[in-house]
Amino acid sequence: MQYIVKRLLIGVLLVICVSFLVFSMLYLMPGDPVHLMAGEGASQERLDEIAKQYGLDKPLMEQYVNWLKNVLTRRNFGISFKYKVPVWDLVKVRIPVSLKLTLVTAVIQYLIAVPMGLLCAYKKDTLFDRLVVGGTLVMTSIPSFWIAVLLMLLFAVKFDLLPLSGFTSWKHYVLPIMAGVLGGLASTTRLTKSEALDALNEKYVTTAYAKGLSERATRIRHVLRNSMIIICVQISQSIPWLISGYIILEKIFVIPGMGGLLINSIIYQDFNVVQCLIFIISIMTVICNILADMVLGLLDPRIRISTGGGDK
Repeated sequence: MQYIVKRLLIGVLLVICVSFLVFSMLYLMPGDPVHLMAGEGASQERLDEIAKQYGLDKPLMEQYVNWLKNVLTRRNFGISFKYKVPVWDLVKVRIPVSLKLTLVTAVIQYLIAVPMGLLCAYKKDTLFDRLVVGGTLVMTSIPSFWIAVLLMLLFAVKFDLLPLSGFTSWKHYVLPIMAGVLGGLASTTRLTKSEALDALNEKYVTTAYAKGLSERATRIRHVLRNSMIIICVQISQSIPWLISGYIILEKIFVIPGMGGLLINSIIYQDFNVVQCLIFIISIMTVICNILADMVLGLLDPRIRISTGGGDK
């Protein structure tokens, strides 16, 4: 319990730090939101009026405190400079779309990659292992957006089996999910194989065999469990990165998720929308890291002991 409380407190501190960095981004990006909202040729009186209306005339720390209070209490990220509507109204309908793509991609990817990596470790240097390793080397060198284009040309243009873009039916999600799975399959498979090989060479595996434990039980209790430690870390950290990776894929497949909105907001310098989206991705990263720490503490009691959390 003490270990979990420590992780949560560290997470809260990280959220505060991330929120300040995300808010400060407004002053690091090129351009001036006041001039963007007012348009070219606006008078100084008009500029002052807009700055006062949106609170941009106040000191930085006062703006940050007000912004954080509005975000935490009312989910108020301000007004979109481009669309002239509340930012949260733009974002909240796109979050489920991106999360659906991300979670489905992650589940399929790890259901394929983890067993495949374990089989490569168990059948090291066999034809199966060489074929899988060779395929992963090829897949690693191909970016996911290029895979997406190839899939579109093959299944949508040449054979006309799947729709080219959109999001209205399950068929529209097949190509984006395939592109995401193929893009991340190689690294996960190779990581799983590497961790399983390291576990197979450990002394506790030899001891388990010497005690008469069956090969199946040894692989499940010792090899798989110890291999899953680093794999769980990758799984938890891959969710935010999958969302970030889908920024390009959503643009390619014309899917109205957070990716397309983020790209358009950067192009039009819609600072409030960019702040909101980066803040959400950052918070998800912090949450996933905390969950990874908790899972690691359950899988490996040594981690709890080393951090002063005890062995309970």
